[in-house]
Amino acid sequence: MDKVGVFGGTFDPPHLGHVFLAKQAAAEYMLKHVFIVPVNEQPCKQGKEAAPATHRFSMAKLAFEGEANMSVSDIELKKGGVSYTIDTLREIRERFCGKAAVAFILGADAFLKIQKWKNSDELLKEFIIIVGARPGQRQAGLEEYIRRLAYSNGARVLIVENRQIPVSSTEIKEMIKSGGEYSRFVPAEVVRYIESNGLYLGVH
Repeated sequence: MDKVGVFGGTFDPPHLGHVFLAKQAAAEYMLKHVFIVPVNEQPCKQGKEAAPATHRFSMAKLAFEGEANMSVSDIELKKGGVSYTIDTLREIRERFCGKAAVAFILGADAFLKIQKWKNSDELLKEFIIIVGARPGQRQAGLEEYIRRLAYSNGARVLIVENRQIPVSSTEIKEMIKSGGEYSRFVPAEVVRYIESNGLYLGVH
């Protein structure tokens, strides 16, 4: 059966770790297509400052430009309000995927909190989960958590070893604000976009 990937996130800003994870998941699990979906507003990040959605969408398009069988979707931005993964995955499945299975791609840190998400039991039963794990992280309780979810929810969870960059989006924003060197962590076109639009200079 064909599989389609959905990789959601704030992408504030998108960095090379995001690109590596999407490419590795697509290659290892032979995903027919990957939708990159910037969220409008994450429930767990309500009230936290973020770049405007239009900028995050534009940066995501630049970060993934030229990547085969990948496209950046504004499905959550058009809906507005808080973005819930289960709703987005169902809509993408209905509108774009036909008979293909849908796999949700996310990092290990987010995955370990997935049972706190809206309708997480249904999400785990309906969709394949692809988790990007840091090298060695499988021994840090990740595999045991996956076994528990498979037993309790019938979850289908796949692991891909993701090439990591040593900083997060939050740390990249702090580098930009302080004038630090961050370009090695971010695609060149995104660096140019950030600088031409003066983004993150007021990040606290």
